[in-house]
Amino acid sequence: MFLKFTVTVIIYLIVIFGGSPVVQIICKRLNLPRADKSGLRGAGKFIGYFERFLVLSLALLGSYEAVAFVFVGKSILRFTMREETEYYLLGTLVSLSWSIFWAMILKFFIFRV
Repeated sequence: MFLKFTVTVIIYLIVIFGGSPVVQIICKRLNLPRADKSGLRGAGKFIGYFERFLVLSLALLGSYEAVAFVFVGKSILRFTMREETEYYLLGTLVSLSWSIFWAMILKFFIFRV
């Protein structure tokens, strides 16, 4: 029981904090320009943390419809420049994929669902 709890906490930390470098690496490899910095400084990073926490939690609960709701909620935002839209969309999809990947690992290898 303690081992499952410990592994779950470690996976949550990997998902929440490990997602940002993964998104940055993929966007950099595709030479996508970073989104405009006119918003709150560092807000995107914290939005990503909360997004990955929510997606991991919802996926572990099997509530994939709610994961779609998170994606739709973020998609309400609109950008005027195509490059910003691509960066935003790719970053969101990588972040969601990262979270769901680790949720599946937890579900199938740790909780044996």
